[in-house]
Amino acid sequence: MEIKNLQTSMINAYKKTARVSAPKKSDSAQKSAVNTDRVEFDFGRYLEMAKADAAAKADSAVSAERLAALKEAYSGDNCPVSAEETAAAILA
Repeated sequence: MEIKNLQTSMINAYKKTARVSAPKKSDSAQKSAVNTDRVEFDFGRYLEMAKADAAAKADSAVSAERLAALKEAYSGDNCPVSAEETAAAILA
């Protein structure tokens, strides 16, 4: 039958096409994979900036009256600020 010869010729044609269509990796393709973007975060620097900012604010003079009022407002388990307000201040 002719079908057997047809299948053989089709398989041979496929093998030739498969070999030709697969491009080989060149050096430039490998180099482009090496040249990728990289992002690094330096959290230590931001932490130091936050510490310096907090220290500068802490060094400012606070009146004795204001300090006494805050001690009274926060005495015991009392907290005049809600959790939502605290979270909003942290995230702002």
